[in-house]
Amino acid sequence: MENLKYGINDKPTLVKTIPLAFQHVLSAFAGTLSGALMLATGMGMNSQDTALVVQCAMLICAVATIIQSVGIGPLGARLPIVTGGSYTLIAPMVALSKDMSIGTVFGSSFVAAIALTVLGPLAVKYLHRFFSPVVTGSAVLAVGMCLMGSAFSYMVNNSADPANEPQIWFFVGIALFTLVLTLVLDSFTKGFVQSCSILIAIVVGYVLCVVLGLVDFSAVGTASWLALPKPVNFGFGFNFSAIITLCIVHIATVMENIGDTTGVVSGVEDRLPTKKELMRAVSGDGLGSIFAALFNGLPVISGSPNVGIITMTGVGSRFVTLAGGIIIGILAFFPKFAQVLALTPYPVLGGVLFVSFGTIAASGIRVIGMSRMSKRDITILAMAIVVGIGGSAASASLSFLPSTVLTLITGIPGTAMTALVLNIILPRSKADKEFEAKQAAENARLEAEAEAKVATQTQKSGKK
Repeated sequence: MENLKYGINDKPTLVKTIPLAFQHVLSAFAGTLSGALMLATGMGMNSQDTALVVQCAMLICAVATIIQSVGIGPLGARLPIVTGGSYTLIAPMVALSKDMSIGTVFGSSFVAAIALTVLGPLAVKYLHRFFSPVVTGSAVLAVGMCLMGSAFSYMVNNSADPANEPQIWFFVGIALFTLVLTLVLDSFTKGFVQSCSILIAIVVGYVLCVVLGLVDFSAVGTASWLALPKPVNFGFGFNFSAIITLCIVHIATVMENIGDTTGVVSGVEDRLPTKKELMRAVSGDGLGSIFAALFNGLPVISGSPNVGIITMTGVGSRFVTLAGGIIIGILAFFPKFAQVLALTPYPVLGGVLFVSFGTIAASGIRVIGMSRMSKRDITILAMAIVVGIGGSAASASLSFLPSTVLTLITGIPGTAMTALVLNIILPRSKADKEFEAKQAAENARLEAEAEAKVATQTQKSGKK
């Protein structure tokens, strides 16, 4: 990567690591807390249980991020990945809670997560050779394009009154200020300031909103100083049909994981992720989801915003995301401090995410550019975009389909799965096969160089 400052296995000093990590912390907070609130509200939880679910969501995010950053044996990607609750699983889990106890939903999610941990890596292992740049690149492109709508929602403050036009423009103005500041810092500064451009923009935007009286700190006052997350708060049960439903939906999370992992690796090292990296990433999500079920939360998925942060800032160190996970984990036990970060105004986040999600989409285009772009590749890409991204845009017209089916054939999963299936069944020309062989050899070379670098760093650390 042209602006790379820290590679996957590089270790910035602690003084630099903490502010760099906070960029990931702040981007993770919005999605993590929103997902937890949507789950709790949908399941009809009272205020006390909702507060617990939100707190547990932070702990889950922390543990899952640490797993992906450093790994546990064969589990975890060992890549700069920040995780959060999977929005894909909210609707199925809420729907299941209408017919069974909340404890049974979480218990069934626990079993489905075990299945993901075991079967997900196996699926990647046997299908990896079909993960061409067009397949993985289309998934990354879909991640960016499907998330752009949420950036616009944030920019208008999500809950703003659509009829109040002056208020809407006021929020848009704040978002544009944050957006422009992010671009200025990223384009016209160098070194550590450039690396922290997103954090600086968020802090400045937050302070501006405080001065303008847009931040209500009353929730901070009512939040407790110290609280311990409670596991299995709703009991634990199992239901066969619920397990099968959640297992099917987890297919979608695997495809999302492949897209996010590709975005991270290609953004840092200009290559596709290896089979081992994808297997570990999927297994890491599985292990994180097992922990999530025990702590009353959504199954986890690699967080897309951090892909954009890595690409923009050039900071691709997994030790930075590790620090981010540790910070979130600490905050999970101190709700009052966590609430201060949770109050980051939506327009401020919208301005930053506007740039970040666009960067993800651009990364997808770059990955697609690694392909030969033959007539076959163009056909695969065209159909993937029409089915996945087009289907997502027309989801209202497809409401006659079961929700589980709709989840699998639209958005990020639909884009990735369409590309994968077509890449399997469409015949390859001789030129296609030769190009893929050369690409595989180049990818293997880059992987070997990366592993050799890690080995050298390990030896140096041992001597010290």
